[in-house]
Amino acid sequence: MPYTPDARTTIVAILAIAVGLTSGRVNLWLLGVTSERLSESANAKPFVLSSLLRVGVFAIVAGIFAAVGPWWTSALYIVSLFIPLASYVYRMQRER
Repeated sequence: MPYTPDARTTIVAILAIAVGLTSGRVNLWLLGVTSERLSESANAKPFVLSSLLRVGVFAIVAGIFAAVGPWWTSALYIVSLFIPLASYVYRMQRER
């Protein structure tokens, strides 16, 4: 018998994708800002601290989705978190 998700699970899955894409875009922006500051000041401490903070926050959000919905909503969040970064890398490769 095939699995058919209920309305709540569907909403959590859509929310996981939306939050993942938004978080991925914010992550990409923060990565650019901190990388620019790193290249200007040559001080790696703020870059490392912001990276650790971002990883921690995004991991907590993934855990929340795993706790609220089925485990695969966390996987949807993680995959959609990296879509903006992957599309940016793809665009940069095409511009070469």
